[in-house]
Amino acid sequence: MGEVAAMSTEQRADDDDVVPGVAGGGFDAVLASSMLHSARIPAKTAARVVGAILRTPRPAARRLGRGLLRQLAVGLGRDEDDLPKLDRRFADPAWHGNPVLRRLAMSYLAWADAVNDVLTGTPLDWQTRQRATLLLDNLVAAAAPTNVPLVNPASAKQAWDTGGGSLLRGLRQFLHDLRRPPRLPAFVDSSAYTVGKDLAVTPGAVVQRGEVAELIQYAPAAERVDQVPVLMVASPVNKYYLLDLGPGRSVVSALQTAGRQAFITSWINPDERQRDIGLDGYVQALLDMLDAVRDIAGSPRVHLLGLCAGGMISLAAAGYLAATGRQEGLATLSLGVAVADFAHGGLVGALMDEETAVVAGRRASRRGYVAAADTAAGFAWIRPDEGVWMNVVNNYLLGQSPGRSELLFWAADYTNMTARLGEDMLGLQLRNSFANTGALRVLDVPVDLRRLTLDSYLLGASTDHIMPWADCYRTRALLGGTSRFVLATGGHAKVLGVPPVSPRLRYRTGTSDSADPAEWLDTSIEHQGSWWEDWSSWITSHTPETRPAPARLGSSTYPPLADAPGELVHRRAL
Repeated sequence: MGEVAAMSTEQRADDDDVVPGVAGGGFDAVLASSMLHSARIPAKTAARVVGAILRTPRPAARRLGRGLLRQLAVGLGRDEDDLPKLDRRFADPAWHGNPVLRRLAMSYLAWADAVNDVLTGTPLDWQTRQRATLLLDNLVAAAAPTNVPLVNPASAKQAWDTGGGSLLRGLRQFLHDLRRPPRLPAFVDSSAYTVGKDLAVTPGAVVQRGEVAELIQYAPAAERVDQVPVLMVASPVNKYYLLDLGPGRSVVSALQTAGRQAFITSWINPDERQRDIGLDGYVQALLDMLDAVRDIAGSPRVHLLGLCAGGMISLAAAGYLAATGRQEGLATLSLGVAVADFAHGGLVGALMDEETAVVAGRRASRRGYVAAADTAAGFAWIRPDEGVWMNVVNNYLLGQSPGRSELLFWAADYTNMTARLGEDMLGLQLRNSFANTGALRVLDVPVDLRRLTLDSYLLGASTDHIMPWADCYRTRALLGGTSRFVLATGGHAKVLGVPPVSPRLRYRTGTSDSADPAEWLDTSIEHQGSWWEDWSSWITSHTPETRPAPARLGSSTYPPLADAPGELVHRRAL
């Protein structure tokens, strides 16, 4: 049958840059969904771009002229170095060998390059440019000839080989997806795994349960464990088991083997009953869990590790403890792919303004929560080629079923977010509250992050489009203590979820304390291995004391309530 035009789901799972739906905090997806659901915001963005072109038409005219010349070269069949190269969407040999299909593909790519070139050369403020790029990416991705049934040679071959059966299967899948939110093609077989049976199976127990979270303690796997425990704070917009994907080969398993006393938060998948629980409610839940961890481990201090949006909650909680004179209860603070300073751009900053926040707030307030379907749609349209159209080709044009992947299964297990937490988080970003002194109040206490004098470990991911690594780096300037920044090679989810045993991992460290991320990068050094190993060594250097592993989980005050993974992780939104 030849090669298909889209990568398989399993292939895409090996490349974090094309994993659809892999979320950070999810707030950029909420904003993207709000922007695309509002006719006014795209219309205003388009009007600004057109206005800028009309004011300075000469650069756009030059770029359009260059694009027309390339189109002419394509039509004449010239094979010039300046012509676009076929990308992975055009993997089928027919796109290369058939002169008509080759011209069609190259004409599309030349047109896409031309319109992107016009946008690049148009003088725009950074926010309008980012928004226009998001809109243009979606228009260009939708117009690809690979998305057209039978024009796509893989689709035509499949239809011929199956007597049209592939198109009928694709139509059935299309109608099925159309009936349920987010009304997009599935990118993974959501029946392939069972949480608690195939995933999230590391032995442990729920040792505390509150209104918005369960606290899980993992059973030790070494004879001796650290005296000071680690509490990992997952994102409230993703399930925690990104760190516990495969039996015996997860990050949690590696921490167990290394002798860490490991605890993790499992947040609720909220509905309208939790609509009024905001940042203060989540911070209070985290403070309660810290108390439980100290009691169970018999340690006055805890290493706090916040990941993605869990990092923002951890930072707010740590700032509150510093403001109330209690930061000695934390041994260290680690933030993984979490942004605190939104003044320097990025997708969240570009999408964020009062109008977008109002649209997002209205949509959430009607339900009492930010719907997982909106977040899923937002993630998909942020990266339309990978999030939407590759799956259209696979599921509808080829009539194939989505593949199996532990990482993609986790990515598809979306959660809702309470309306109040969404409002609070959007407000934090709109006002840049972490970075602006006096702008942040947590549990009615003014918080200044410069009073956080404990040592911190900050992580960025090199190809992260959710939480750009340079923005993660800028957190150093907000904190009062000594920080270590590490840049891991890869995308958002793979950097966090791949255990240290993987042989292909890389990360960079540096000694520069410059406020400029580029200067730090210029003097940094690349290492083979996982940042988790570097972080583990850093933790050991701060608290080297060990103790015999506990014989049982929990304590008299916090007895085990249920076996891991608990109850909350089983609540699915989609």
